[in-house]
Amino acid sequence: DDLVFAGIYADRKSATTDDRPGFQQMLADAEMKKFDLVLVKSVSRFSRNVGVTQRVVDHFRELGITIIFEAENIHSDDYSSNFSLALIGAVRQDESHSISKNVAMGYHARFARGEYNLGNNRILGYDTVNGKLEPNDDAWIVKEIFERYLSGDTMYGIAKTLNEKGIRTLKGKEFSLQSVRYILKNETYVGDKHLQKKQPRDYVTKKPDPNVHVPDYYLTDDHTPIVDRETWDAVQRQLKERIQIDTTEHHPFYGKIICGECGTPFKRRTLSKSGGEKYKAWNCGDRQKGTKGNGCKCRIIKEDELVDEVCSALGWTEFDDARFEKTVERVAVFDDRIEVEMKEAMSA
Repeated sequence: DDLVFAGIYADRKSATTDDRPGFQQMLADAEMKKFDLVLVKSVSRFSRNVGVTQRVVDHFRELGITIIFEAENIHSDDYSSNFSLALIGAVRQDESHSISKNVAMGYHARFARGEYNLGNNRILGYDTVNGKLEPNDDAWIVKEIFERYLSGDTMYGIAKTLNEKGIRTLKGKEFSLQSVRYILKNETYVGDKHLQKKQPRDYVTKKPDPNVHVPDYYLTDDHTPIVDRETWDAVQRQLKERIQIDTTEHHPFYGKIICGECGTPFKRRTLSKSGGEKYKAWNCGDRQKGTKGNGCKCRIIKEDELVDEVCSALGWTEFDDARFEKTVERVAVFDDRIEVEMKEAMSA
């Protein structure tokens, strides 16, 4: 029979289904019965996750939709193809894992030698010249941020001043408390470079895997600095002093931070970076059950980041623990945001 063209579903990425709008649109259109046949070049082009492939194939079969994988000559309406599909999918997933490991090993070897590729990772105040970072005409913005903070100005105040002058971030956006803080804590501006400071991404989900620990590398005097080391060290000391919250047992956050995803109270934890440095963080109390995969998956958030988000939501320039306890009823932490609920007497 003649086929009627229903459309093309394509993605630039081959990661999780959430990161593939074309794949998601195909799933949505399938539910609306917009087509009854899908032609795919190969199993690996459909998904490198064998579990996702099998679930979609089974669901499409229930909807009366056939998937034809051309390279492998597999037709999903043939039940005998299930074994072949599972086997080929497992092989493709393993190939993806192997490639991911080889790429990671290459990164680690180069980092250990002090080599890194800047790629498109541009940074305010710098240009890449012959593979090295060199200060550009925006370097004064960075200097002003450090000088203002050292003279006693707040991050909120610095952002407000820059925005009033019409100065924008590298992406053309207004400065925020978070963007100013990122600059103040970025070792690149003192001429150093911290490599592999985040957990590597899982080869299937493409998200940072907190269970994998890799060595990090710190390069001192790697390139031309924008701020001198004396200024840098002084700012880092002030950052620790000025964002310090009461660390006694009576912490202002206790009993007020809840999980926006499941409603469980958040707990305070002491975690360690790959270099051994410890820091405070908060996470859903139900997440502790996650050893068997059945705990809440809401994010873990560093304490200083949580403070920044709370201050930003309340419009405060600095955190005030007494004011927080007096005016805030609770803070709900979601994966992508926080929501602050004020006490009734103070909400007017």
